[in-house]
Amino acid sequence: MEEYNTMKVLEQTATEYSNFDDKMTFIHLGNGISGQLFDRTDKTFKIEGLVILLVTKGSVTFTYNFNEYKIESQSVVVLPAETIISAKPDNIDNLEAYILGFKPSFLQEINLSFSVISNKNLIEQDNPILEISENSSRLLLRYFSLIWTAMGDQENLHVTKHILSSLSSALFYQILLLVYKSIDSPEATTNIGPGRRSYVRDFFKLVHLNYTSERSVSFYASKLFISPKYLSLLVKEATGKSAAYWIDRFVINEAKNLLRYSGKNIQQVAYSLNFSNQSSFGKYFKHLTGMSPTEFQKS
Repeated sequence: MEEYNTMKVLEQTATEYSNFDDKMTFIHLGNGISGQLFDRTDKTFKIEGLVILLVTKGSVTFTYNFNEYKIESQSVVVLPAETIISAKPDNIDNLEAYILGFKPSFLQEINLSFSVISNKNLIEQDNPILEISENSSRLLLRYFSLIWTAMGDQENLHVTKHILSSLSSALFYQILLLVYKSIDSPEATTNIGPGRRSYVRDFFKLVHLNYTSERSVSFYASKLFISPKYLSLLVKEATGKSAAYWIDRFVINEAKNLLRYSGKNIQQVAYSLNFSNQSSFGKYFKHLTGMSPTEFQKS
């Protein structure tokens, strides 16, 4: 199966296209033109850097991590670097989407928590698609529009770079807020009652605030004034995974992104995540990922 450079193909078929310093790319796929991307159902695309996809109209079916998903209108998807996807249209004439691509070198210069760019919904662990409301879609589209406008200013590249970094950071955090709203919604935890659901919601919020320094279930249970065993039971009922699993997932997602994008060495990453030394971090990382931090950086 032939593999294509995603941004090169998109550049050739985009309604609007802009590139800043070969580190950040904006693409608008307008109504009808996106059909040129999918002239073969066996075409695969490699994501060279982190990509944010906002679908505002129509739908598209794509394969990601060997699973098939359908992206409907009013959805946002965040795809990490080195992802391999294949896609086919459900309705080419109706598909309208906006895409932002970020090279690792650009992400290294953005001052934000790297957990923000985790590509998976916290509840639906294998589904990279976040369905949003029409109002939220319009809000994200305003960020895309501001970024597009800023990229067109070539008179002072240094200032433009700072503007794009700030706008991109704000966009990442806005997407994170939408993820948390999806967790807060009753549909996210329909198999437990409202009282129990509030514990699960508050657990995730606490983990996000404290995972870089606290990795024990007992810490979060004490903050919620319940026992670790009861907290684990509630989280398991709501998500199908234990509380310890989700804590580890936050930590590992942050570790992966720091190792890949932050420019920090392994020891600095270990200290950032409150490990006593590089060795303990390495053992933790390998236990959960099957590879050492060094192997991951080279992959």
